[in-house]
Amino acid sequence: MFLAVLCALFLLGSAFSDTTVTIYNEWLSQGGRVHYETERWNKINGLTHLNLIPKMKSIGTAPGRWLHPDLSNDLFQNWPQSHSHHGYPDPSYLQNHALQSKTWASYMIQLNGYGSVIDNMIWELKGLNWPSWIDKSPHQGGFPNNVDAASEFVSLMVQSCKDFTGGRIPHIFEVINEPDWAEKIIDQQTNINYHKVVAQKLKSRFGMKIAGPTYTSMALRRADENNFSYWNRTAKFMDMSLDHLDFFSFHAYNYVRVSGGSHNYFGINEARLVASIDMVENYSHLKKGKTVQLIISEFGRGNIFGVAPDFVNGMTDFELIYQPNGFMFTFLNLREFIERVVVFLHDNEQRPGHDYLRTSLFTKDGHSLHATKFINFWHKLTYAQKFLRVSSQYDGQERTVVPLVLANPLSKEMVVLLHNYGSKPENVKLNFPNSWINPSTGEQTCIIFENGNPAVHPNTRFSISKVHGTVGLPGSSTCLYTFKTTFNFGRIHTDNQNTYYGKDMVIPINNGHAQTTIHLPSSGYHSAHLRVGVSRDKNVNTKPNRVAFNGHTLSSSYMLFDAMKTEGKTSWNVWEFLVPASQVHATNTISMTFGGHGGHVSSVALVVGKLQ
Repeated sequence: MFLAVLCALFLLGSAFSDTTVTIYNEWLSQGGRVHYETERWNKINGLTHLNLIPKMKSIGTAPGRWLHPDLSNDLFQNWPQSHSHHGYPDPSYLQNHALQSKTWASYMIQLNGYGSVIDNMIWELKGLNWPSWIDKSPHQGGFPNNVDAASEFVSLMVQSCKDFTGGRIPHIFEVINEPDWAEKIIDQQTNINYHKVVAQKLKSRFGMKIAGPTYTSMALRRADENNFSYWNRTAKFMDMSLDHLDFFSFHAYNYVRVSGGSHNYFGINEARLVASIDMVENYSHLKKGKTVQLIISEFGRGNIFGVAPDFVNGMTDFELIYQPNGFMFTFLNLREFIERVVVFLHDNEQRPGHDYLRTSLFTKDGHSLHATKFINFWHKLTYAQKFLRVSSQYDGQERTVVPLVLANPLSKEMVVLLHNYGSKPENVKLNFPNSWINPSTGEQTCIIFENGNPAVHPNTRFSISKVHGTVGLPGSSTCLYTFKTTFNFGRIHTDNQNTYYGKDMVIPINNGHAQTTIHLPSSGYHSAHLRVGVSRDKNVNTKPNRVAFNGHTLSSSYMLFDAMKTEGKTSWNVWEFLVPASQVHATNTISMTFGGHGGHVSSVALVVGKLQ
């Protein structure tokens, strides 16, 4: 009831919309992906306690990432040296059945509890704990000098797990967790060499798929600083990984800063996440002529600054839901590239010396905590639903309302999802070109911050027919609007979109000008939009004065939400431009002019679709 009254007050306060979302009667395929593929989006970090498996299954989630078994019971640190091969691990050590039973007991619980649901779980190692007998002198005593010997620990560990479980091992492997945090121990070249040799062994011996470098969120969020020095590290890794690894993996976080009685958030989402993904994909296109699939193995709300490490209240619980929600909109709008994501939540994180519940879904005895609201919200979506093509308002401003729209062709139900990055409420006009559908009433479910705590108002009835097709979206909220329709979705066409990149990246802005060319495999496209990443000094305007596409000036644009306006050392923004499909050719020249000089265009992406 409260939400219905709140949204009505928003709408009554203005006869006009604050922004418009246009929904087309076309399915939207991105890189061949048109369905909501649940298992790619619904997993959490860490294995599940036995008593909590039924609770996890009841809300539609499961383990997506097995965290550092190399640390469990000091597995690697206690590993003895081979008697016959000096400097290498003893191959018989983890073939001991009693030790295998102890080592793989928790994983067996997962296999028995979840079955094939966890086949694509990611298996991750910390990579910083090694036995005293192995030479670690060049790496401050923290990492082996011989990467082939180090990789043999990994291979023998996987072999032991395979033998004990009858071959039921996770399909995906992350070699080291966040190695950029430990570069004084694992230098860049050692990290590259180690990833390569581990990949060669696990792929040839077990058929596993390998992901890396598993960088921190900071590595990509700050990729443009110091003339893209962070990016140069990533590019050097990709020179190896594009040949030897299957996925590029990293972490993505937004953070909360508390000051006095207020708080604000900052981090990689939305603009810098899209900008850095475009750089990774642009580089892959330049080197290999194709996309590289991404794994984001941790995402969500990161550290909370300005308070004690164990500080928890209603606000921190809300941000634990609100921040991952924002990430989900970005991921689903870039699903062409993203293989899977794993939110940084746990079934229950309590352990000796760590008694708080900052990222937990349940208490030890199975009572639901606020974080389950995130899982439950996205659990409403199923594979039966397909994405519809949707666009935001090209008003030349920063976009704060992000849309997703799906429909079920069998039930004829349509759902509109909106996320509000801003703190003020928005009146959102739902525009259906040529009135292809005219919904009048529906039900909405919103996650909002209310009375100092996260709150969910489910299935609240609303009408849009009396308010010019507008829905109310509370500030700092995520809402799902459900419409029952009679429309025959089975007869509509699919806009098959793919992304292509410029032949240049990290393009210097010289005398206010930058230019690149994008080649396409054909012509005759149905839809097109351009994505331009621009990095300049702090407080320097990143908006191009003019973007000419094959000589045609693009006049319709908006900027992705920038969460680093205050905290960022640079201004790094992403501008999207509507491109008339008639202007798209097999070869396309994009010329950009800016006020002043200096800075770089980090990448230029052209998204084109053909109707089928």
